[in-house]
Amino acid sequence: MIPSLILVFSCVALGQFFASYCRSLLLSYAAVELSNTTREVIGMEPSEIRGNHFRRLLGLVRLAPNPGDDKWDLRVVRVYYAAVRATGLLGSAIGPAARNWAEKQANLCAYFAAAVLERRIAAVTAS
Repeated sequence: MIPSLILVFSCVALGQFFASYCRSLLLSYAAVELSNTTREVIGMEPSEIRGNHFRRLLGLVRLAPNPGDDKWDLRVVRVYYAAVRATGLLGSAIGPAARNWAEKQANLCAYFAAAVLERRIAAVTAS
């Protein structure tokens, strides 16, 4: 019984740590301003980026040369995005607050992908 409680407590703590890490990562990338070049590549303004653009932006990120320092961040945010989308689907049955939260988080994930693309484009144009 005690080992089961320890396992459950550890999993919950790990989940909370993962969510906090993802949110802090997303907020740090949300401060990145997108250049005109990146806006032309993605074909939209930063205010138009929505959560449903995440996969398309991720595809563009995969096409850009990799400077080698954001692989882990991309994996983490992909997992977080999947969890947020699942929460949004389940949350729509619970209420609008959960759905709105999931939508905001998905938008942040999409902006993260655009900011990563910005960093990769900047690395190419700088060299």
